[in-house]
Amino acid sequence: MSNISVTCSAGKFTGVIDHGINFFYGIPYAKPLTKETQWQFPEKNNSEIFFEATKRGFSAPQTIYRESFLTDPNMPDESIDCLSLNIASKNINGNMPVMIWIHGGAYITGSSNSAIYDLDSLPLHKIVLVTINYRLGPFGFLKLDEISNGEIQSTGNEGLMDQKQAIEWVKDNIAEFGGDPDNITIFGESAGAWSVALQSSISPSGNLFTKAICQSGGMNAYFDKERGNQWGELFLKTANDNGIKINDLLLLDHKQITSLASEMKHTRIANGKWLSPEVGFAPIADGSFLPLDPMKNFQDSPIKLIVGTTSDEYRLWSEFEPYYQNLGKDSFYKRLNKIFRTETVNKIADIYLPKNPITDQYKHALSNIMTDWTFGMHALALLEQHQDNTYGYFFNEPSPILDGKLGAYHASELPYVFGSATKDIFKDFCSHEAQKISNFFQVSWTQFAKTGSPSSDLIKWDTYKASQSIAFINSAPKIKSLQNKERIKLLHESKTSY
Repeated sequence: MSNISVTCSAGKFTGVIDHGINFFYGIPYAKPLTKETQWQFPEKNNSEIFFEATKRGFSAPQTIYRESFLTDPNMPDESIDCLSLNIASKNINGNMPVMIWIHGGAYITGSSNSAIYDLDSLPLHKIVLVTINYRLGPFGFLKLDEISNGEIQSTGNEGLMDQKQAIEWVKDNIAEFGGDPDNITIFGESAGAWSVALQSSISPSGNLFTKAICQSGGMNAYFDKERGNQWGELFLKTANDNGIKINDLLLLDHKQITSLASEMKHTRIANGKWLSPEVGFAPIADGSFLPLDPMKNFQDSPIKLIVGTTSDEYRLWSEFEPYYQNLGKDSFYKRLNKIFRTETVNKIADIYLPKNPITDQYKHALSNIMTDWTFGMHALALLEQHQDNTYGYFFNEPSPILDGKLGAYHASELPYVFGSATKDIFKDFCSHEAQKISNFFQVSWTQFAKTGSPSSDLIKWDTYKASQSIAFINSAPKIKSLQNKERIKLLHESKTSY
């Protein structure tokens, strides 16, 4: 392992060369955040810096409600000084397509430094890979400016602002790392996919980036100002119940703030209604930074998309939550009546339930409904609206863990995309055809970054408009028509709240 230095407009950065790839870790893309500025807009560094980019940057403060088996215990320590990015490039003298990864985690957890986001595989396909950190939870997605009468300046969009600042940094500096600043693709999964979609609405002209990949997320996971203010009021009430006033919040460190945040639940502002998305922290469609109607603002965008879901998204939750484990007929219908119009409930139940269902089948039916409701509906909306420029996919290779009970669960495609599926830490989670599936994802994703189409020698993949078909990705990928389209449309037409 040896060192390598790059000088660009942002400064001089010293990274490491390992197995023929140049790695630069923890590069600051904005001024360092402090306790005094942790609620404020990110600011651009106006002077050149000299930086040893040999160590991964801090993780953003995490708001943990409960541990998940997806939680990475080896992530770097948390700090509000978290606005950094990593770069992996095979050839710093090249002019390669750039792929910027935005991690998921429900807007409250996650890090670009998670072991699953392997930096040493995708760059072998002659692209420059960038992974970014951004503020999460109360620091990234909590609107307090109005209800605190301006004492706390957070708009609820600081996390999206961080991401945009990182993308702009990459555009300004990536040429010296071997990347083409005019050929940038952003991609992400879950909250990362929501972020990718919303960034596409914020910058729809294609001048900042030209392509986007949304893995299990669409352009729906944001709040209007009213819901944002309600959530902010709940935060201030939670703080007050703990003896903490608004002025005190400006003095607390990130651990105390995220501890308060972890006491909050979105159901406390629901007033008995079903709220979607089912999260508390999310960006705010304020008409200033984020358009009031993000989908409409994206309508005529030339940005090309790949959009898709996994077949069993919701099993990541339904196989672990006590509510689902004990779900019977009465609870099943009660939940449907809360989400959908009463006159449509029986029709929906008939589609998702087998005849004469036994107890476990209520759990699976509701899980499938929630997969379509939470993820499929919003992926389909993007496919339908942007079909000239969009490619669809459906990942349905089941995971072998827990005797296959999780199926192709939410985030189960990530080890394949990043090439970490064959490594010891993840191989038990992945198919025995892991290498083949990983190669398909990586070839398709990098071909899209290079050409605007995921087609390759492996598969001919048309836009959704061409055939109303998508790629079914598994150990034997095929192009087929979207099979659950009509039932997803029924859910959308039947909803009582959104």
